[in-house]
Amino acid sequence: MKEKKVKEAKLPKVKKVKEAKLPKVKKVKEPKLPKVKKGKEEIERKDFIEAEMEPIKEAKKSKVKKEKKKKKPKKREKLTAKYFKKVSGRSIEAFDDMVKADYAKITERARQLSSIAQDEYSEPVLITVPDAFYSGGKVKYRLDKNIDGTFKLMYDQALVYVLFFGKDSLYYYQSNINHLNGHIASDVAGEFQYSNVSHMETGLKYDHIDRPKYITLDLEIGLVDGTIVPFHLRNHRIHQDYQLPSLLTEKEQQILTILKKKVRESRT
Repeated sequence: MKEKKVKEAKLPKVKKVKEAKLPKVKKVKEPKLPKVKKGKEEIERKDFIEAEMEPIKEAKKSKVKKEKKKKKPKKREKLTAKYFKKVSGRSIEAFDDMVKADYAKITERARQLSSIAQDEYSEPVLITVPDAFYSGGKVKYRLDKNIDGTFKLMYDQALVYVLFFGKDSLYYYQSNINHLNGHIASDVAGEFQYSNVSHMETGLKYDHIDRPKYITLDLEIGLVDGTIVPFHLRNHRIHQDYQLPSLLTEKEQQILTILKKKVRESRT
């Protein structure tokens, strides 16, 4: 017998429930931040790694040369320059005082470099000779008229000797001075015993026989060991209005007399 096919019961159709549509949410635009200007500290992302590895080199600032201010001439420089503008005139007390102060300073330097106490010598004798302070320099001269009518030859640069006559020894010192600025240079100090002097020579000469401009006076001391100690005591510039009163000045005569007397006494 044929089996009757049993029809499957049809399930009722279930209506699809439509999903409730959610209201569309409008995207809120992010507020734009103000653009920050890139500086030395701001580095772009693509260069970030390189920036971490290598420090940023700051550009070298170009050095600006400062203009040197011109130094104003000092009071004494003005005085000296003005004083030697004229080749002759009345003596100026301010300049004379300045020169005396320079020589006092030199005398103190001489005492210190000679390493002697004040009781080891008589009054020091100081003598000056015109001499250029710088190599190739020129000395400026001026003929001063004193109140008593006498004349005095002045110069802006000088070689200075300071002599200390001790009981048994002569302590000598020499240096150069520039009165324009008061600078002192080329200090030399020495000594010798009078008993060691074997020879003394004094020379009074002109620079040229036909047309002389200078009269020089030199003293050479020869010692027993062969050493020669020279003293350049005068370099007098001849001037028609200024004549030396005698063959030797008072200071020159004093030096020669004291030294030769002590040397001769040491031999007896």
